[in-house]
Parts: sequence; structure tokens; C-alpha cells
Amino acid sequence: MHDYHLKRRLVLAALVLLGCTSGMSVADEQAAKASDKRVNDQVAEVDQDPKELSVPPLDHVVYPESRPEWTGNPVQERDNVATFVVVSGPCETRAESLQELKLMRRAALSTFIENVVGTFGSADFYQVSDERFDEELTQRRYSGEVTVGGTTQYEDAVEIRITESERDSILDAWRNTEVTQRMATLGVVTVGGFLTLVASSTLFGIAIRRRERKLQKASGSG
Repeated sequence: MHDYHLKRRLVLAALVLLGCTSGMSVADEQAAKASDKRVNDQVAEVDQDPKELSVPPLDHVVYPESRPEWTGNPVQERDNVATFVVVSGPCETRAESLQELKLMRRAALSTFIENVVGTFGSADFYQVSDERFDEELTQRRYSGEVTVGGTTQYEDAVEIRITESERDSILDAWRNTEVTQRMATLGVVTVGGFLTLVASSTLFGIAIRRRERKLQKASGSG
């Protein structure tokens, strides 16, 4: 009887241990599945919603919303009035941006003048001072900041306006230059012709005198 109860207890203990082991296995399996699900969800979230780079590329340019639309206008010409926009920068300092703007607006005006007169590489005959650019030729201006690669830089822009009277002044200056060049060319030709005439006359006189001396010697010998 004692042996019977002992065996019964051992069987019950084995059943309890087996139940606990099975429960632990099921719990571990469920925990592993939950962990795998969390990893998969995180990967899917990264794929679907990539995070923004903490440091933008060096060539990434962001303009402020306050930047006027006219800074992107192309060259326009209407009723013999021409307008074109010159934009400097981005530059590291405001002083560099303004200096670059001065150089660029002169280059743009030179290109315009060359197109007006139809001759390239000869716009030096018409000079415009910085004061005239600022007071007479500049219609609109803009100074602002721009973000480049996450850093703040500067840009400046002007809209240059060439009126019909300004265009006429350019053409008049070009005609005067052409007249001066023609007169200079004519002067060179005239001086050259005069020098040639003098040289020819001198050589002719030398030849005549030599011939006269030869004739005088021949007469004296006879």
C-alpha cells in the first residue's frame, strides 16, 4: 500500500514537471515571436519613413520664403527698354557678395553693349560708374541670406534697366568711337604716304646727283 502511494506521488510530480516545462517552452516561443515581430516592424518603419539626414549635403541650397520672385526673371526687352537681373553669391560674407555683384553687373552690361553694337570684345568705349549703376540703372535690389549645406551664406541681386535714351547714348558713343578709329587709320595712312613720298624723293635726288657727277667726270676726261 505504501509503495502504491509512493508511485502515485512520483507520477503526479512527473506530470507537474512536464506541465511546467511545456508552459515554459510555450512562453519562450511566444516571447521569441514577439521579439521577431518588433524587429520586423522597426525595419518596415525605417523603410517606409526614412529619417532626414542630420547633416545636409554641401550642395544643398535652401532659399528663404522672403526671396522675391523677380530675382529669377529672364532677360526682357519691350519698347526698346531692356531689363536683366544680376545675382551674386552665395558668398561667405556680405562684403564678398556685394563685391561680386559689382563685377557681375559690369560684365552683364558689357555683354548687353556688345549685342547692341554688334561687335564683341569692344565694350570699353562705354563706361558706367558705380554711382550711375546705383542711382540710374538699378530698378530693384535685394539682399538676403541663403542656407548652403546647413551653413548661412549671403546673396545680393539687382534688376538693371536700360532705357531707350541709354541705348541711344551707347550707340552715339559707338559711332564716335568708329569715327575716331577711322580718323586714326586715315592719319596713319596719310603719314605713311608722306613718309613714302619723302623717302622716294630723297632716293630720286641721290640718283640724279650721282648721274650728274658721272657726266661731269666724263666731260672733264674728254
